Amino acid sequence: MNAPFTPDPADFTMGGAYYPTGHVFAMFADAPAAQRGADAITAIAGIGAAQRVPAAAIEQAFAQRAADVGGIPSVEREDQFMLRFVELARGGKPGLLIDAGTADTRALGDALRSAGAVLAYHYRTLVIEELVDPTPRAEAATAGRL
Repeated sequence: MNAPFTPDPADFTMGGAYYPTGHVFAMFADAPAAQRGADAITAIAGIGAAQRVPAAAIEQAFAQRAADVGGIPSVEREDQFMLRFVELARGGKPGLLIDAGTADTRALGDALRSAGAVLAYHYRTLVIEELVDPTPRAEAATAGRL
């Protein structure tokens, strides 16, 4: 988990949106919450590797691509997720990129939610599943009010 975050070019759609199939991208209110998330998922059977992603790395990796997409909603919404990552990163929120492997999606969502994830998207083939529903506490953390 110590290597710098560099998204795989193969994880971008032809339109430029980030779509790391088979992975979960989660974001947290702060670095301690991201560490809790990384710790919480280690007990889940079938989970793959996870990488912590500092807010600055998220912004560096996605801000230009998000600007290139133009902020115009797409039918598929992948670009809107990437725009949300940049918005949260600009507020100092770090992320966690997780290889979902064969892990139970419900267990993964529960672990991330209990660790304080403000969002978590599971990128499956042709489907992006939200694993963490927005809650008042998560929304407050997103806005920096916690």
